[in-house]
Amino acid sequence: LEDKVVDTSDVIDTEAGVLTFYGRNVRDSKRGGYGKISVAKAFEVSSNTAMVKLITDNYKENPTKFIDRLYSMGLNKTLNLPILGEGIPKITHPSDKKNWDGLDLPWMAFGYGISLTPLQTLAFYNAIANDGVMLKPRFLREVKDFDKTVEVFNKEIINPSICSKETAKKVQKMMQNVVEKKHGTAHNIYSPSFSMAGKTGTCQLDYTTDKMEYIASFVGYFPAKKPKYSCIVVIHRPNKSKGYYGAIVAAPVFKKIAKKIFNDIPIK
Repeated sequence: LEDKVVDTSDVIDTEAGVLTFYGRNVRDSKRGGYGKISVAKAFEVSSNTAMVKLITDNYKENPTKFIDRLYSMGLNKTLNLPILGEGIPKITHPSDKKNWDGLDLPWMAFGYGISLTPLQTLAFYNAIANDGVMLKPRFLREVKDFDKTVEVFNKEIINPSICSKETAKKVQKMMQNVVEKKHGTAHNIYSPSFSMAGKTGTCQLDYTTDKMEYIASFVGYFPAKKPKYSCIVVIHRPNKSKGYYGAIVAAPVFKKIAKKIFNDIPIK
C-alpha cells in the first residue's frame, strides 16, 4: 500500500487456494480458496495465496525494494528496551546471498521465514493505531521517593512515520473489518457494545518430528475508532482438539482482556 503497487480495492485471484514455489505449497485455510477477492478482503480473511501473489507479482524482480520497505519501518531493529533479553528480529535481506533464496520472498508474504518478538509486533501495530507514529514501549512513567519525583521517563518516538497517514487509515479499516465483517477471521469476537480492531495469526512450529504444533496469536487495539489500549495474545502449542487457529484460540482471550479493561474505562 505504501509503495502504491496495490490498493485495497484491487482484485486478486486466489485460484484454487494453493500455490506452488520450488515444489513447496502455500495453502489457504479455506479448501478451494476464495476465488477473486479484493486486497482488503484478502487481509480480512487471511488469504495466504492472495498475499503471496500480491508480493511476488510486484516484487519478484526487485525483492530488495520490499525488504527495504520493511527495514524503513524499523521491523529489523530491536526496540532498545531498558530490560535485558530482548530478541533480535530476523528479516533476511536479499544482499545476504548466504541465507537468501527463492522461497524467502513468497514465504515472507504470509509471515514465515522471519521472526519478531510479541512486544516488537505489538509496537508495530501501535504505530498503525497511532497513524504511523511508532513509540518505544515504556515500562515506567516515573520513579518517586514518597511524594518527590526522582526520575521521569518521557514518551519516546522511535519512528515518526512508518508509513503515510493515508496508508495507516486503510490498514485501520481492514483491521476493524477483521472483527466486524462476517467474513473477517475474528468475527467470532465481535461485540456491539465496544469496538475492536486486530489481526489473527496462526503458524506451524518447525519440528523434525511428525507431530505438528502451532502458535496462535491475535494482536490489536480498542476502541477501534479512538484507540486507548492495545494487546497481543500469543498461545504456544494450543490443544489441537479444541482448535489451533488464532481466531479460535487467541482472539477470545483478547476479547476477555479488552472487555475487562473497557468496562473500567470511565464514560465521558
